Amino acid sequence: MALSYEAFDAAGWRTLLAEGCTDVAIATLESYATANDGRLSPERARELRFHVGQSLAISGRDAESLPHFERAVGGADEWDAYVRATIAFLRRDAAALTVQRQRYADADEAIDMRVAIIDGFIACPGQAYMAAVQCGMSATGH
Repeated sequence: MALSYEAFDAAGWRTLLAEGCTDVAIATLESYATANDGRLSPERARELRFHVGQSLAISGRDAESLPHFERAVGGADEWDAYVRATIAFLRRDAAALTVQRQRYADADEAIDMRVAIIDGFIACPGQAYMAAVQCGMSATGH
């Protein structure tokens, strides 16, 4: 829990998630957020909330993931558009997803990989979260 954010982000919670230990990965993320509340920037705190939501969505727990994604909103326009695109995908709201894709692509800080993920959400709307992410990544060669 004393690791820097960068070291923590690259550390074991991702391995736990990959091994199917979703609840332990989430508990690790939440423990880190609590233990480091005073020293985390608002951006990093939002990122941790996003990772909790993402962990749940990866595990097929879409409804449970939504409140975590919603609490991850509140940053830069680019970040908020990406998070809102994820929320729109999980809610199966194609109109909102299209709007957020455009907002994200128009942002100065847009990252190609995230555009590909959003495009996967659009191309594979009925798929599970990770299948849609992979749909976007394979279409762009990421």
